[in-house]
Amino acid sequence: MVVLAAAPVLAQETGRVHGTVTLQEVDFVQGAVVLVVGTGRYALSDELGRFVIDGVPAGSYDVLAQREHVTAGRQRVDVDPGGDAAVDFVLGLSPVREDVTVTASAGGTETTFEAFNAVTTVDSFDIARESAAGLEDVLRNEPGIAIRGFGPGASRPIIRGFDGDRVLILEDGVRTGDLSSESGDHGVAVDPDSAERIEIVRGPATLLYGPNAVGGVVNVITPHESYRESLLEGTRAQFGADVGSANAQAGSNFGLQHARGGVHYWAGGGTRRTDDYATPEGTVENSATESSTVRAGVGWSGDRLFASAGVTSNGGRYGVPFAGEFHGHHGEPGGHEDDHGETAISLDWQRRAGRFDLGLQDLDNRFIEGARLSLNVVDWHHDELESEGGQQRVGTRYDNRTYIVRADLDQRQTARLAGRFGVWTQVRDFEAAGVEALAPRTDLSSFAAFAYEELSLGRFRVQFGGRVDRDDYQVAERSGVGAHDDGHDDHDDGHDDHEEGGEHPEAPLARDRGFAGASASVGLHADLGAGNALVANVTRSYRAPAIEELYNFGPHVGTLSFDVGNPDLDAESTLGLDVSLRHRGDRVRGELNFFMYDIENFIFGNRSGAVADNLPVFDILQGDSRFSGFDARGSTRLGRAWLTLGLGYVDARLTTTNEALPRIPPLRGTLDLDIPYGGFTLSPQVELAGRQADVFRGETETEGYSVVNLRASYVWPLQDMSHILSFTGYNLTNTLYRNHTSYIKDRAAEMGRGVRLGYAVRFH
Repeated sequence: MVVLAAAPVLAQETGRVHGTVTLQEVDFVQGAVVLVVGTGRYALSDELGRFVIDGVPAGSYDVLAQREHVTAGRQRVDVDPGGDAAVDFVLGLSPVREDVTVTASAGGTETTFEAFNAVTTVDSFDIARESAAGLEDVLRNEPGIAIRGFGPGASRPIIRGFDGDRVLILEDGVRTGDLSSESGDHGVAVDPDSAERIEIVRGPATLLYGPNAVGGVVNVITPHESYRESLLEGTRAQFGADVGSANAQAGSNFGLQHARGGVHYWAGGGTRRTDDYATPEGTVENSATESSTVRAGVGWSGDRLFASAGVTSNGGRYGVPFAGEFHGHHGEPGGHEDDHGETAISLDWQRRAGRFDLGLQDLDNRFIEGARLSLNVVDWHHDELESEGGQQRVGTRYDNRTYIVRADLDQRQTARLAGRFGVWTQVRDFEAAGVEALAPRTDLSSFAAFAYEELSLGRFRVQFGGRVDRDDYQVAERSGVGAHDDGHDDHDDGHDDHEEGGEHPEAPLARDRGFAGASASVGLHADLGAGNALVANVTRSYRAPAIEELYNFGPHVGTLSFDVGNPDLDAESTLGLDVSLRHRGDRVRGELNFFMYDIENFIFGNRSGAVADNLPVFDILQGDSRFSGFDARGSTRLGRAWLTLGLGYVDARLTTTNEALPRIPPLRGTLDLDIPYGGFTLSPQVELAGRQADVFRGETETEGYSVVNLRASYVWPLQDMSHILSFTGYNLTNTLYRNHTSYIKDRAAEMGRGVRLGYAVRFH
């Protein structure tokens, strides 16, 4: 049985596309996605390879079929009012293929080539082939993406030079509720091994999810969410396991989705651990990680109404290398070090999330096709544990509870117009207690209304987006470090609280703040013919200051700084220009994206020159800045092989002083050669990075490097299942190199030579 992506509207306005999907030398393919490009309408093929897509507006369309790494070329069909258009596909393995996106689309699902945004998609085959230890390993070789970290457990993507609150990480379109944006030693909660795919979006569609995503959005999409609108009767499942050498990694994951009679169930989970990782200089102590995830849910889908409810529980623990050198906040490096030895810092975290969705679909209405209300509760807690002399104590406790409500309306898509609009609200309760409780208890209330429209004018398409936001902060009185008028902290340890560079800073008075602003975008997508396209977008966006920027005060080991927040900050205002050139051909395909962002009232930490509690003092200030650069990827066919080059570069500086901003990645790239032979693919790779000498005051320069990797994978696709066996040899020359955007680059090199083995099976 095939469940259609959309119900029919008036028969005289729409037609139907149907056909079959087969796999070379295998027969019919189940679970292939068949997309009518430009309409957002798609379906999955059933056990006999059949698909039917109703409600397609009359016109001429490309139709695309794929099941991850097996794909077929586009075929052109003409859909007549009330008529049928037949098209059949034969899929074949290909290391280079077209990708689809839901995160960046106004009308459902569309290809990344047609999208108004720069979109990178990493599917479940890529994730399984990487056998990655975390989200950072999955994304590290994507153009324009760098990795921030304070050790492996605290890594987070940097997009186009933007970090923290300017990069939004989602799970199934909802904020994860963790604190990874606030500090370099806080990790990301999502598990990439459980994902159906990961989408990285840069451009105007980020306004659908928040004004603070000027850098981009990373959306981790789980299997049950990916196929929510196009369910097949029966069972889908996934299983994977992997091991690695240089950090002794071991992990496993599973997922299950079952649908029958309109009711669908899902469950999944996984575990992962790594040991302290090895570098050419030796082992980085206290860099081990462990995590686990469990999720389950149930849903029902009828002709018009659908509802679902799910829960996720995950948690883990990871070490923060070298943090103990500063965690004493007094005297010389070594902190609490005494006769028992140096303090070791680790973070123990837990996340509990619940989600309920209720909506209408396939409405027989000329204006609205569907509506969806999503209610989310995320409860995040972590303890910063200090271990010393065989004893362990809780140094700081963080609690962050978030309540999110989102309502979306999908308008009836026509041959010319598609769009989404809705409202979003968030209530966030943040509290920290202990020696590194830098901000007072804060309640944040946010509200937003948004709209995103795309208008088709033949070979030209135009997009319009808009969003209004209101953010209100209510803070309690400051307590703990920095709370006293004498400027001294609460530690009675006989040590002087200030170092060279002046007296201990005085805590600014925390006060309630409110911000309101509007964001807007306009763009043009021009089909230049012969598989070429030009896309240009102009965006004006607003971002309210984050909690840590307004209210932090005290020694902050997570950023190796003594933070002095600024409760008088104004909102940032960004004027952005994105221009993209794209080509899609049989032998050559690629994308070149240029960007420039002028940011008024850019918020940054200004190194004052003073030192407090053994850490440099950073005052949170504002000034105008400019981020400019490019990210690009291109592939060319060499016989049966594909050669792929990816590059990313950003220049970011304060425009008033022309001073470089801190921790901006250097020119980075990858060169891959994918050599297929049947289901086997051999992929040598070189990672490249330039020297970064244009640095912020007090920041260390880093040298360029090249790292040689080798991947080999075997994909065995069958009618209703696929096997993936992967091998990765990384840093084969055991090169000593440092990641410029790491907080601990001066102390720890990146991982040395190692191998990873992985196996995954997927039942479609």
